[in-house]
Amino acid sequence: DVSYEDNVTKLLSELRSTPSEKRTARFRTIIFYTDGERELYTQGEIQGIITKSPRGANGFGYDPVFYIPELKKTMAELTSAEKNKLSHRGQAMRKFRKLLLDFIQ
Repeated sequence: DVSYEDNVTKLLSELRSTPSEKRTARFRTIIFYTDGERELYTQGEIQGIITKSPRGANGFGYDPVFYIPELKKTMAELTSAEKNKLSHRGQAMRKFRKLLLDFIQ
């Protein structure tokens, strides 16, 4: 078993000599639905930079090292409300909800 912390440690080790401007990253969520006849597809995405060390206590996975320059915070430093508003998952779900409501009407 590998923990989130193990994954973050490995990522930071692999990137240790990579300059900041080349440490770009993105989270992307894709949602696809079909009823057998029609298909719905949408996605959400957020771009950031991988930090040199973890920051923040919220979230999971790579959140402590995924830095959002506009906010000057990592995903793990955001409140749940901030993260839900900005995250790739939140974006994708809001778009999908609209598509689904249009789809069933």
